[in-house]
Amino acid sequence: MRLTTLAAALLFMLSLSGCGGDDKPAAVAAAAGTAPVDAPAQGPAEPAPVELPPMPTGDFRITSVTLGKAVDEEGQVRQPQDAFAPADKIYAAVVSVGSSDGLTLAARWTAADGTQVASAGQSLNPSTPTVTTFSIAQPEPWPTGGYKLEVSVNGRVVESRSFLVQ
Repeated sequence: MRLTTLAAALLFMLSLSGCGGDDKPAAVAAAAGTAPVDAPAQGPAEPAPVELPPMPTGDFRITSVTLGKAVDEEGQVRQPQDAFAPADKIYAAVVSVGSSDGLTLAARWTAADGTQVASAGQSLNPSTPTVTTFSIAQPEPWPTGGYKLEVSVNGRVVESRSFLVQ
């Protein structure tokens, strides 16, 4: 049966080979169930490149992100933690150095399944070391499980921290 199909395809190709035209070999190959030798391979389409938001001007950079249950008068977390109780208020102290003519520093808190718990942003024009503090709390206890904090600069994630509520 396969020989008959192959023979029919070969006869079809031979009958079209004298007809001329640039698209005949591709049509013949498609009819025979094969791709022409010079045709580009077609796989899944590549996704279009994602354009990332611009980074800030200057030499601004984040030096640390620390999670904890409390901050001091400077906004620093002095007792770092990565596990919290369901009733805890959770702080993130983001320490940065360098200067910039302007940027947005943001925090996005998510549950293990990717559901956003909270987000906040702050516009900065830093010229000296800076501590930016973010926090989350809710009236009901946090569900136990894994969570994640993503810190972004101008919409581009630059740091992340995982933590547990247990």
